Amino acid sequence: MDKNSNEILYTDFASLGNVMSSVLQSSNLRQGVKKASLFKFWPKIAGKKFEKYSAPQAITPSNVLVVACANAAVSAELTMFKQEILKKIKIYANPLGIEIEDINFSHKIWKQPESTETAEYKEPPNPYKRDLTNFDPDKIELDPKEVESIKKSVENNTFATPQQRKKMFDAIILDLKVQKYDSQRRKL
Repeated sequence: MDKNSNEILYTDFASLGNVMSSVLQSSNLRQGVKKASLFKFWPKIAGKKFEKYSAPQAITPSNVLVVACANAAVSAELTMFKQEILKKIKIYANPLGIEIEDINFSHKIWKQPESTETAEYKEPPNPYKRDLTNFDPDKIELDPKEVESIKKSVENNTFATPQQRKKMFDAIILDLKVQKYDSQRRKL
């Protein structure tokens, strides 16, 4: 092995600094670099739960951060934490000279990340979706007293038609069976 192979070659960093300074003279480019830097911190701001299901897209002229979300559930949950997220993002934005006054979470602008393996469309992941692959509602038994109580409660709803009350009852019973199935699966 050549004794010079471990030698570190240094370049003229002063010249490189001059080039970077002149390139960053453009205010649009400078703002773009600042925004890109801020957007890199999104996983720390949004947290592990949302880093794969949301991504900052732009900052409007009125200082609103636009965030794309994988689905409506993610948008809704992030909206609930908007004030906390605003506080966190300002910690990163202020040193960069970026003002963020508000955040707009939208699932309508979500773009499925490009996959190098396949070009076919895949539905965005939903962190709230239950796995009901082997769910059979006929095999789930509910407490008869609970079912009767629900039936009485639904029948007391005077705002709904008999058909609507039947649909409400069926939906509640199905939801209870899904919840019971889900809790049984988690115990396994």
